[in-house]
Amino acid sequence: MSEVSRRRFLGLSFAAAVTWSVGEAVPASAGSPAEVARLFEVRGTRLAPQVFPQSVASGDPSPDGVVLWTRVAPDAAGAVPGGRVAYEIAADEGFRTPLVRGVTTAEAERDHTVKVRVTARALRPWQTYYYRFVVGGTASRTGRFRTLPAPGASPAGLRFGYISCQDYTNGYYTALRHLAREDVDFIVHLGDYIYETTADSSFQGAQVREITLPSGRTRAETLDDYRALYKIYRSDPDLQRLHERFTMIQTWDDHEFANDGYGAYDTDSDDEAANYAPDRKLASVRAWSEYATAGARFDPSGGPTGALTIYRTLRFGGLMDLVLTDERTYRSKPPCGLGMLRLYATPGCPERLNPDRTMLGAEQRAWFTEQITTSTATWKVWANEVMCMQLKLLDVYLRQLFPSLPTLPLPTRPDGRFSVFLTLDQWDGFPVERARLLTAFRNVDNLVTITGDLHTFGAGYLRPDFDDPSQAPVGVSLLGGSVTSSNFVEMATLGQGGLLVPPETDLTWALRGSNPHLEYFNSAAHGYVVMDVTPSGITATMKAVRSIRTKETPELLTLRTFRVEEGRPRLTTLDRGTRELDNAAR
Repeated sequence: MSEVSRRRFLGLSFAAAVTWSVGEAVPASAGSPAEVARLFEVRGTRLAPQVFPQSVASGDPSPDGVVLWTRVAPDAAGAVPGGRVAYEIAADEGFRTPLVRGVTTAEAERDHTVKVRVTARALRPWQTYYYRFVVGGTASRTGRFRTLPAPGASPAGLRFGYISCQDYTNGYYTALRHLAREDVDFIVHLGDYIYETTADSSFQGAQVREITLPSGRTRAETLDDYRALYKIYRSDPDLQRLHERFTMIQTWDDHEFANDGYGAYDTDSDDEAANYAPDRKLASVRAWSEYATAGARFDPSGGPTGALTIYRTLRFGGLMDLVLTDERTYRSKPPCGLGMLRLYATPGCPERLNPDRTMLGAEQRAWFTEQITTSTATWKVWANEVMCMQLKLLDVYLRQLFPSLPTLPLPTRPDGRFSVFLTLDQWDGFPVERARLLTAFRNVDNLVTITGDLHTFGAGYLRPDFDDPSQAPVGVSLLGGSVTSSNFVEMATLGQGGLLVPPETDLTWALRGSNPHLEYFNSAAHGYVVMDVTPSGITATMKAVRSIRTKETPELLTLRTFRVEEGRPRLTTLDRGTRELDNAAR
């Protein structure tokens, strides 16, 4: 590939930009002084929703910078010579004294998205700043971000929220409305920011908000489809407000591409060869690179699994390392085959224990192990998309919860006992690699995983061998419920066979009885988790909204508050909150 072509490809996710600190000479490449002055003239904000229909966002902060994002309406971009867009950063919300300015472009090739990585000497570590974009005299709504602490700094504390799984069709983002009002430093999004399907009857039956894709299909398969989904999701006022108020650190899970996807394969049929979808995968990655706030650059010459590398570490001084992994791009295929009862509610198969199976891939696994084991930060927080703890049901509970289960073709042990894993799409499908990692972390202090995917709030312990409850835990695991995506209570069936989901309280009791490492499990609510991190401990508060079915602002409830003391991988319950949320999904 020629250098000119490579620069063009790299520009598919990031816009070419010229940035300078106010007080420095304006680079000649930005234009003449008169041209630059006109670009920053603000005549009003009344038309901001029309000019910037997806508002603004920021992500992947550094001690002296951040990624800034917006999208300009095509008509507005076309009305400005060269599609030029101005942006500025100030220490005050009124922009009386701008600190940093820049000029870039909004181009059709990137769906008129604008994403720039800003670094500037004028930006100081661990400070709050305000930013906005200007097009044709109209200023966008104002966004806010906070830079990272300086390397080696010792922050007294930090506070962040984490979320996942925000199916637009299943409800309103009332949880995000509450989260936008929290006093946090940043947000972590653990994936399933969009859902590639729009009317899957197995989990999208509510259809609170309908979506029509450009292709007319009920699942995204083209670049236009994926882009349309991001535009629709980002049009939601509660999601926009969250992005405006806080920097969002994003990773992906499966639904940014395809349900239970791995590599360039979807799982839309039982025929693996037919599921190979490299063009669809590349389209989904390109759309994500355009609309996500991550700082990774898209290069399609790497192919569907090499166009974007999103695993990375953000360091918050000596207090916390936030390590994000990619658990979709490099993983092996499902161990026991495709099909609902081979992947869900399954006893497993010999292939599950194959030592060559991987979720992370060899290169990422080596990188991840080094990041955790050599970290000098007090807290090592692993942003882990899918549940790391083992999750199975023993036969004593299965027969009580699912009376039809004995008719299923499940193998039994010599003693007549058996158990099933709820899903092999999570780390239970990769137990050897999981044990290898957790064994390597035995001498690591203060390891905490934050997880989404399962649409469930939960808490428990990490052990190399989850079947040995006498093993000392190597860390704690905290699960956040979905923003809107269907939880266990909302799902009418587990799929094929018509197994009715049992009452949530019974399922929680059975899962805790089957998994001694599990301290808490609630799949009846939607919300988020707020993490307070200090040198002495982490406090995790799990919060849920009373309803996602109407636009009205619902009551916000505390489900549980857990405390983890520095140097002790133990969960202490500080607040048991609301006992049950039987009507939370309704």
